[in-house]
Amino acid sequence: MYQYIAQYYKMGLYQKNQLDIFVSAGMMTETQKNNLIEAQ
Repeated sequence: MYQYIAQYYKMGLYQKNQLDIFVSAGMMTETQKNNLIEAQ
């Protein structure tokens, strides 16, 4: 699931605040979220 979230985030379809929802839902880890944000 993380791969899809990351791809959509990079495309601009998801915002930073939406990543918190995915972390809360267990679809990605906090570390993955932080790495994704830093990569931008």
